[in-house]
Amino acid sequence: MNNYVNEYLRRLNVSPSELSKLEFLFRLHHAHFYLIPFENIDMKRNALEFISDQDVMKRIIYSNRGGVCFELSILIKSVFKHLGYNYGIRLGRALTPKITPATHQFFVVNIDGAKWIFDIGYGAKGPRSLLKLSDGYLHEHPFLSSRVERHNEHGWVVSVKENSQPNENWENIYSFHDIEALKQDVEMAYFYTLHSSNSLLNKNVVVSLPKEMGRISIRNNVFTEIKGYSASNISITNKHMMSDLLFERFGIDIPPSLPLSLLTREIKTHECNISHCSWIYKFR
Repeated sequence: MNNYVNEYLRRLNVSPSELSKLEFLFRLHHAHFYLIPFENIDMKRNALEFISDQDVMKRIIYSNRGGVCFELSILIKSVFKHLGYNYGIRLGRALTPKITPATHQFFVVNIDGAKWIFDIGYGAKGPRSLLKLSDGYLHEHPFLSSRVERHNEHGWVVSVKENSQPNENWENIYSFHDIEALKQDVEMAYFYTLHSSNSLLNKNVVVSLPKEMGRISIRNNVFTEIKGYSASNISITNKHMMSDLLFERFGIDIPPSLPLSLLTREIKTHECNISHCSWIYKFR
């Protein structure tokens, strides 16, 4: 496992040597966030094939793939364990476009008595830095700022604001209670994400990657690029175009010989009910 961690840090070009624990955590978040895409292209197939923790790491480290929050968190958790961080797993509920169950996985890390939100799994519109778990904490960024606020009902709320957009308001993206999520909680959250008809990641193919002053994304058959004040959309009309965009803009190498349906709907024909959970991804 340590070999995977070392290779991952080499890929990100970050090292814990001569850095405080907090400084390294900031660098790790930044390097991962801007290099490794959020994507659910193989999410269903990974679950059906009993993919292991090691398989997830190999895909991200050696095959330049990304993943959803549950997959990316496996690698981050291994780093925290290897380097001796005091961390906890949290599940948040998305607040936009509508409130969801608590299905977003991230971490809260305790350093010198202060708690920090470490979240690299929300996608390109997620926090662009560590966020201190403190009421009113603000991380200012020229493109997208982030804020943490205490809330009477929801516990804690994370908000973002795209500063490049004129008259843009703060958008509450997710909320959570500062309570440890158990393995069983994470498995149920992942089950919902895979199979619920209300799960956006179940119904849509999503790929996203932040840029310093913007973001790029694919949602089903539309590629979107935001650069500061400008935004453009391109319709993806065939599997060759999809393959080219994935490789050229996200570094994801999926040959056009792969049926395009594997990127969209085909895997969703598999049925699952609560009595057949054995082929759900097992978190170790």
